[in-house]
Amino acid sequence: MMSGVTEANEAVWSSPVRVRVGYGFPEAIHGPREALEYLKWRWPVREGTYYLRALKECAACLQRSIPLEKVRETFVLASIEAKMLS
Repeated sequence: MMSGVTEANEAVWSSPVRVRVGYGFPEAIHGPREALEYLKWRWPVREGTYYLRALKECAACLQRSIPLEKVRETFVLASIEAKMLS
């Protein structure tokens, strides 16, 4: 698995982050591109320290300026903040 910043547009994390949107089934988020889509379009709360940080870091990772696993950690914290971690 990729853990650096090269090829971040197609990069996946070392292990997916499982989130639950509403009362739905858990869904696996595999990398920063997918996480950014969730944050923009499926996230129930559009505020919070980690939500805003995750938005910025996912976008920066796609530009290859932040390591993948740092972005994964922030996305996990945003998921906890929004009570979505499954």
